[in-house]
Amino acid sequence: MKRWKLGGVLALSLTLTGGSVAYAAKEKVCAAPSALTQAGFALPRLAKALSGKLPAGADKAVSADKSLVADKASAGASLDGKSLSEKPLAEKALAEKALADGPPTSILVLNSATPKKKASKPGAEKDVTPRSFPSFIEERLRERYPDRNIVLTTQNRPRATAQAILAGLPKLLEQTRPALMIWQTGTYDAILGADTAEFSTAVETGIALAHAAGADVLIVSPQYSPRTAFAFDVAPYNNALRWATRTARVPFFDRYDVMQFWDEEGIFDFDLSRPSPSMFEDVHRCIGRLMVGMIVDGVGMRTLGAR
Repeated sequence: MKRWKLGGVLALSLTLTGGSVAYAAKEKVCAAPSALTQAGFALPRLAKALSGKLPAGADKAVSADKSLVADKASAGASLDGKSLSEKPLAEKALAEKALADGPPTSILVLNSATPKKKASKPGAEKDVTPRSFPSFIEERLRERYPDRNIVLTTQNRPRATAQAILAGLPKLLEQTRPALMIWQTGTYDAILGADTAEFSTAVETGIALAHAAGADVLIVSPQYSPRTAFAFDVAPYNNALRWATRTARVPFFDRYDVMQFWDEEGIFDFDLSRPSPSMFEDVHRCIGRLMVGMIVDGVGMRTLGAR
C-alpha cells in the first residue's frame, strides 16, 4: 500500500467529521489526516449567526418586516396576494413568527465547476446528476443546528478564475448576505497558467470583500485527478492558497491533498476513466462531511486563530 506524505510530519490520527479518531467501519472512506480537517482559524461571524444573535441592523429590518405584515393584515392583504383575514389565525401567527425569528443563517458556495447536465428522460435525473458536496454540507449543518434555519446557496461560475470572480462578488454578497462564504477556486487559474502572485492577490481581495460584507470565508482547493495531473500543475496554486488563507487567517480545506490521500491509500480509485455516479456522490459526501467538521471546528474556536 502506498503511503502519503505532506511535506513533513503529520498527526498520525485519522479523523472523521465530528472528531472521531481512526477509521470507523461504516464511514471508512471519509477518513482523512487530522492535519487536513482542522479549521486552524475561527469563524466568528458564522458562530454569531448560529448563536441566535442578529447581525448589526438586522433587528431593525425584522421590526420593519413585522410592521409590514401587521399593516397588510389590517388591510386584508398578504404577501402572496391572498387575504390574511381569510386565513386561519394559526397561519398568521406562523408568518409573524418566521419574521420574528430573524433571517436564516445563509451560506454561499462559490464553485467554478460546470453543473452536471440534467437528464432528458423523466426518472433518470438521479443517475445523471448525483449530489455534490454543497448539498451534503447543507444537510449535515441542518442536522447539527436544527433551529438555525440553515440556507445554502450555490453559485456556479464555470471556468471562472479568481480574478474573474471579483467583479461580481460585492453584488452577490449583498444579495445573499451570507454568514459564511465557501469559495472553491484555483482550478481554471491552473489550467490557464495564471500568474500565481496575481492569483494569490485576487484570493486575498475576495476574502477581504467577504469580511467587509460580514461573512466568514472558507477556501477550498482544486480537486485531485491523476488523469489530468500531467496536463497542468496545481501545486503552485495550492501553495498560493495556503499562503493567502494563512495571511488572511481563514480556514483552508485542501481538497487536493485529501483526495490524493484517498487515491494513494486505495480508498477511492481516481484513475478510472469513467467514474460512476455513485463514486462521484460518495466522494462528494465525504468531502461535505469533512468540510462540515472543519466548519464546526471553526465555529467552536473562541479566539481568532487560537485552538
